[in-house]
Amino acid sequence: LTSFESVEGVPVDVFQGLPTNSVPLKIKRNQPRQKKTVDHHKSDSSLGAISKRLKVPRSSVQTIVSKYKCHGTTQPSYRSGRRRVLSPRIECTLVRKVQINPRTTAKDLVKMLEE
Repeated sequence: LTSFESVEGVPVDVFQGLPTNSVPLKIKRNQPRQKKTVDHHKSDSSLGAISKRLKVPRSSVQTIVSKYKCHGTTQPSYRSGRRRVLSPRIECTLVRKVQINPRTTAKDLVKMLEE
């Protein structure tokens, strides 16, 4: 018995269940599809034509193309930390309400958010 197996061509430590240090931790599966989408877009194909050719929803093609136009790449943008639950605008509204009436309870704030 060996302590290494291969999953999708990536050696995985059987005992730990984690990829070994010699390979990247994350393999993106739809990277080839995104590359094909960008290539078709560069050849001046319309979004509808690309979606029909690749059999992908038009909204997905539009998202991939807009991300490519904005960032110049389709690689995932990594960010640290947990995503925010409230938008900055809603958060400012809550702070303003509490500053106006400091005795506002959490229940009142939740009711206001649900409206």
